[in-house]
Amino acid sequence: MSRVSFQVVAIIIFAAAAFFLWDLSQRVVTNVRLAQTERQLELQVAQAEARNAALRALKQRAQTDGYAEEMARRNWHWARPEDNVVIPQITPVPTPIVPAPAPTPPPAKAWWQEWLDFLFGP
Repeated sequence: MSRVSFQVVAIIIFAAAAFFLWDLSQRVVTNVRLAQTERQLELQVAQAEARNAALRALKQRAQTDGYAEEMARRNWHWARPEDNVVIPQITPVPTPIVPAPAPTPPPAKAWWQEWLDFLFGP
């Protein structure tokens, strides 16, 4: 086998190996991304199932008479005829009486203002 043909075969083998390694790395990266997406979606499904179970329990509870009475008492402040209704009276806090400040004398005028007032009048 001549040297040129050996080089051509070696280049083809090297190119094929590089292509297969690149393809393998792309598949690994894709599989990692798919696994991360799968974990995120499984978490979302678990949260949705928990919310669904809570809503089903609330729906089951809302169909009872006790729930309707509880909502009427809590939200609309309804009372039954035998209940003692207590309405708290809110008394205002007394405001403290602050004495009026003593009047302060007017500030003293400067000598030149007094002199101008003397000459020309106030």
